[in-house]
Amino acid sequence: MAAYFVLFFVSTILLFSFSLFLLDTGICKVERERIRPKIYAYIQQGSKQGLNTLLSTLSSDHGNNKVNDIYIRLVDPEGMTLWLTVPKQLDELASDDFAPSDPEIFNDWQIYDLPTQNDVDVFSHKFEDGYRLYVGRTTERQEVLVETLSSIFVFIVLGIVLIGGGGGAVLAYQVLRPLRNLTTTVKEVSEGDMTSRVPVSNHKGELDELAELVNDMLQRIETLVIAMRDALDNLGHDLRTPLTRMKTRIERALLEQTSYEEQRETLIECSEEIERINSLITMLMDIAEAETGQMRLNYETFSAKNLLHDLVEYYEIIADDKGITLSYEAEDISITADRHRLAQALGNLADNALKYTPEGGSVSLWAKVGKGNVLEIAVTDTGIGIPVEERERVFDKLYRLDKSRSEKGIGLGLSLVKAVVSAHHGEITIIDGEKGGSTFLITLPRTMM
Repeated sequence: MAAYFVLFFVSTILLFSFSLFLLDTGICKVERERIRPKIYAYIQQGSKQGLNTLLSTLSSDHGNNKVNDIYIRLVDPEGMTLWLTVPKQLDELASDDFAPSDPEIFNDWQIYDLPTQNDVDVFSHKFEDGYRLYVGRTTERQEVLVETLSSIFVFIVLGIVLIGGGGGAVLAYQVLRPLRNLTTTVKEVSEGDMTSRVPVSNHKGELDELAELVNDMLQRIETLVIAMRDALDNLGHDLRTPLTRMKTRIERALLEQTSYEEQRETLIECSEEIERINSLITMLMDIAEAETGQMRLNYETFSAKNLLHDLVEYYEIIADDKGITLSYEAEDISITADRHRLAQALGNLADNALKYTPEGGSVSLWAKVGKGNVLEIAVTDTGIGIPVEERERVFDKLYRLDKSRSEKGIGLGLSLVKAVVSAHHGEITIIDGEKGGSTFLITLPRTMM
């Protein structure tokens, strides 16, 4: 706590010092701009109308310049002073006191260090014939303002020391109490107690808001743990069934006097079950990689129209067998993405559409350029449709609609689709189809590398 207070105290001093420096610089700039038109007028007059005219003007402006704290000096090439106007408050100084630190600096500003509290900020100019003109102003207003603010700063720093140090010590215990409660809760959760929560007071301060956020996070974690346990139970059930079937078939083939053809059929069935298990595990790994941002994408530029053509050609035989019309419509659009992963996602959507569309129905794929130069790809069917309240849940792992449980599947197809789309920085939504059924709309940036 003491270290933070010292850091705050030092930071405050540095901040105020920097602020005073900026203020001093800003006032200096404003003061220079105030007399700059007068300087340029004198220079123009001396250059174009001659020094006699300039001397006449300086003489007529003498009283006004003296009252306004303007310093003016005109020197000939030998260094003799032809004209001198000294601010009224500096009348007691001799002319030799107004000596530039560097007499060879022209067309620029420099400070004359005077033996008084105030100095003079002077702009020097050298005419073509060697005459030199010095015009400046006193720094009184600038220094008075900076000194006043410095005095205020001293009182502020003293207030910080007294109030900050004393008040900080009093409030430290109250401030650290929520942090101690948070530390205790984190230790309990790390030891396995997922029901532990951070106590929240009724004051609704910043730390209480932090405690509420931590409690919300712990609640989500507990929910995710429960959901993961349920998902693993479902996965275990889905794996147990094919493994049991394979074990039964192999034991029957070993115990019974089966023919070569029967043994061969058993091996084929076991191979199909192994392929299904392999697909299940592969899909789970792909989804996990996508959800953690680790999915490797091999980007290439290809035509969206060719992609849909290949998909329709691949699923055309299945569609014909089921008596479903399968078609596509696409503009000649180029896209940079992982063609294999994108085809895998669209293939899952097309396979689902064909699976849940009755005979005589239709499935169509289309692609076009949407608003914002994004690519829109959709799979539309005239099948059983998806209720609005379940459209978000269908993308959850191992989740299946009640009316789809009669169809073969492992409940990971749509989860993989969403994972692939998310890996491509896209979005997928479900809307009602124009002729019934559902439309899965994928929106992708055309360039994702």
